Amino acid sequence: MFDNYATVYSWDQVDGIASNGDGWHDDQAYNGGDNVDGATSVTWISGDGWGDDDPCDGQAGGDANGDGTVNVLDVVSIVNYILAGGDGLDDCGAAAADFNEDGTVNVLDVVGIVNLILSGGGRAADATDATMIQTENGVNISADGYIGGVQMTLSHGADFSIELTDNAYLAEYKTNGNSTMLIVINPEGSEIFKSSGDYTVDEVLVATSDELINVTRELQTISFSLSNAYPNPFNPTTTLTLDIADQSFASVKVFNLRGEVVGVLMNDMVDAGSYTMTWDASNL
Repeated sequence: MFDNYATVYSWDQVDGIASNGDGWHDDQAYNGGDNVDGATSVTWISGDGWGDDDPCDGQAGGDANGDGTVNVLDVVSIVNYILAGGDGLDDCGAAAADFNEDGTVNVLDVVGIVNLILSGGGRAADATDATMIQTENGVNISADGYIGGVQMTLSHGADFSIELTDNAYLAEYKTNGNSTMLIVINPEGSEIFKSSGDYTVDEVLVATSDELINVTRELQTISFSLSNAYPNPFNPTTTLTLDIADQSFASVKVFNLRGEVVGVLMNDMVDAGSYTMTWDASNL
């Protein structure tokens, strides 16, 4: 029977991978008298050993909140991260948010994650080109195929207001002073937003399922006419007519001499046509 013996080796780790180390052995009785007890050194030949060099512990792409599931909560977190200018996620969350691993977190990553969640959804073929139609009252985007998402940056004055489409998987915006960033994911129609007040589109990104595509910009001026109120003077009602040549957002309001709004006759998207409105001032 063999005599008792012991051999102890201990490897160091470098960047999570086993490397050279030291050991100690007591195995003279087993290997013979020429094997003297004492310290020895060991050399790691190959392999990763027991090391784990992933500080995010295998956090999957798209799982921005690190809960082990990729779902709409991650989409919202990533959209808020983009709108906040890169705030709101830790390093692992930000790495997971860069779904396509191109070094930038933007609408293209969000679209990829949404498509992962929806598993394609039987959508149409990807678009190759998009057209942005900008009017005084908002922006529409049309394309020759599937649009997964739109990301825009606007500059504007203090009187600017915006209403995003509600016909999309997700639509969010954030205003900081005179700048607004918006993201619309999987829009079902061409309308992106309605607005009031002057604005400029500083940047527009349109994403398909896997790439950003070229966007052609078109400025569209809406042709319309608004008749004089009749009768005028009146007591207590008067009538006026709006003729509009194209579908657009129309706002017709009545102001008093102090510049205060005292009546709203129209404030919505309307089709091309003629609209007769009556204002009743009996409640003033």
